[in-house]
Amino acid sequence: MTLEEQYASLMLMIVMGIWFGASFSVYQHFVHPRKERRWILLISDPLFWIVQALLLFSFLLPMNEGQLRLYYFLAIALGFSFYKALLEKPFMRLFGKIVFMAVRTGRFTAKSVYRLLIYPIFFLLMLTYRLCRMTVNTAIRSVLFLLAVPLKLLRGIIRMILPDRFLLFVTKKQIQIRQKIGQWVSLLVKRK
Repeated sequence: MTLEEQYASLMLMIVMGIWFGASFSVYQHFVHPRKERRWILLISDPLFWIVQALLLFSFLLPMNEGQLRLYYFLAIALGFSFYKALLEKPFMRLFGKIVFMAVRTGRFTAKSVYRLLIYPIFFLLMLTYRLCRMTVNTAIRSVLFLLAVPLKLLRGIIRMILPDRFLLFVTKKQIQIRQKIGQWVSLLVKRK
């Protein structure tokens, strides 16, 4: 391995140390479980470090065929400490602002979609439902009215022709039929 390759590998390890510091700060910002949920760290911590190691070796492999030296680890520690000492506070402020803006943008988008798309569709569906219910109620009442007129005429003709006993029986049946029809209509027209 030439001196230029070693120097490039060393610079890469310093940059990777800064990357480890920044990604670890972001990781700690998002994963901060309460005491009851400490078991999450048993899963997330090893996954985080495995991903970081794979990322490190994916950059190191084309640079120097994946050879590890002690000064590479020292360069990673140097980059990490440089990040912690000088870059952590400004980076976390900037990151906080980016997260804040992303959350505000997401909320604005969600509210806009709700107010411009979901609420009007819901309003139109409710309006359609009420218009259909009103149309059905009107149609049922119209049919009942149209049926009542010939029935009243027929009842008048039957009263003139038939004896009083039969008329009393028919009247009782008519009351029962009206009650049944009233029950059916109330089930159809029933409001919530």
